[in-house]
Amino acid sequence: MTSRGCPFFLLIRLILNMMVSVTSSGIQSVARIRFDPPYIHDLMAGTNKTVKVTVDLDTNRQEFAKLPPKKSFAVFLKSIDEDIATAAKERKQFKLGEYSSKRNNSETYEVNITLTGHFLGKTALKVRLLSMDETMDDDRFLYEISESGNDFGQQDNMLDVWVIQDNKRLENRLFLSALVILIIIANILMGCELDGRVMLEVIKEPVAPMIGFCTQFIAMPLLAWGIANIIFTANGLHSFALGLFVTGCVPGGGASNYWTVLLDGNLPVSLTMTFCSTIAALVMIPFWMWLLGFHFLDSFHPEAIIKIPYIKILSSLVIMIVPLIFGVAISHFKPTLRLQARKIMRPFIIFVLIFLIGFGALANIYMIRLLTWTAVIGSLLLPWCGFAIGCLTAVILRQSPPNVTSIAIETGIQNTGIAIMLIKFSFPDPDADISALIPVICASMTPVPLLFIVAIHWLCKKLEMRRNAKSSDIEEIAVKINPGIDNSNGTPIIKYKSNPNDDSPLMNINEKRNISR
Repeated sequence: MTSRGCPFFLLIRLILNMMVSVTSSGIQSVARIRFDPPYIHDLMAGTNKTVKVTVDLDTNRQEFAKLPPKKSFAVFLKSIDEDIATAAKERKQFKLGEYSSKRNNSETYEVNITLTGHFLGKTALKVRLLSMDETMDDDRFLYEISESGNDFGQQDNMLDVWVIQDNKRLENRLFLSALVILIIIANILMGCELDGRVMLEVIKEPVAPMIGFCTQFIAMPLLAWGIANIIFTANGLHSFALGLFVTGCVPGGGASNYWTVLLDGNLPVSLTMTFCSTIAALVMIPFWMWLLGFHFLDSFHPEAIIKIPYIKILSSLVIMIVPLIFGVAISHFKPTLRLQARKIMRPFIIFVLIFLIGFGALANIYMIRLLTWTAVIGSLLLPWCGFAIGCLTAVILRQSPPNVTSIAIETGIQNTGIAIMLIKFSFPDPDADISALIPVICASMTPVPLLFIVAIHWLCKKLEMRRNAKSSDIEEIAVKINPGIDNSNGTPIIKYKSNPNDDSPLMNINEKRNISR
């Protein structure tokens, strides 16, 4: 006997399953199950709700005549994910003839079930009707999904259940309110940093900004869509997929400007790309949500249609863009404030990042249960691959090293604060709560490769400065020995190495030192 089980017992189980299927086909073919309400999308975690299950029996069918009078039946209920919600009793009984109502050739039987919400998420209650003398195979019951239709016995007997958290909690309100205020302040400061004349100079040579726009709003959404489908949707994690896709569609973050400075990138190009991508987000985010976003809005019930809230998305983007334009106006009329804004912006961005990760985790401590390796891997792939795509694209299009740095950083760093705000204010729960975890993980993982690159960059600069310092010291010694030496084309040591026959005073001194040694 292997770990897969004895083949003989597997064969017996298969035969029993077939017998159960044949036995139950009679009652299943003459029965239709309905729910009132047809779906539940507001079951609070830790609370209960009652649902009425209605069983309609078509007495006009030939199979119904074969059933004995007072035949006992049971409605079996099973949650697809029992960690999210369960039914209080998994079996409700009724007998033929004890119907609630009768109309034409249809008898209606009604039973009430109580649902209990346990944790944030989406699940479905699978309902099946069996006679009392039949056995129940949980595996077949859980995974057997019939095709939906209008005929008896063809409807998909699934009750769509969404379990949500209480969004009126004080800590949740404080987090969302503070997040909006911080984003508004950050955008005002970002606008104050911008110099209109410098931006115009950059736009006059628009190759670098255009490359950044294409990588930001074409490559990143497609990359996010691909990662979301491969890692999340394939595992049934549609809410995570939605969060990653929204994060991939948002503009670059203000932190990109400071990473650009640390890595000696082209700061004017970075600032221009940040400003242009923020304005373009007003059009590009709704476009991508219309084109591909609907794919991640999942429901078990065909009538539970989830629409993309374009108006809410646009409203959130307007809230984000107006402060940015206000900051640009301040920078134009009060140029002296530009330097002060730059001094404030760096510590403020660090504070926002710590706030998102720290207070966001405290306000949503229950989300730790959703933190899996799948979520972490999918979230870190987006910014890390974004850096690579931006860098390779800029190199292929022969941009200068500072421009390559700016484009790569601007592509990989997403404005996760805007992503969280869009998700929380635009989409319904539990999608909003679950999806918001992804941009938080992205914000945590984004600095990891950048810190590594900054360390290497700093080390290279130190080594170069040390080499230059040694060369400068040698040059000063040579000038002191012979002030008439022309060192404009290199130090005397370099000349000596390139021309051994040079009889400069420095050469003679070196020869004397060698002889003395």
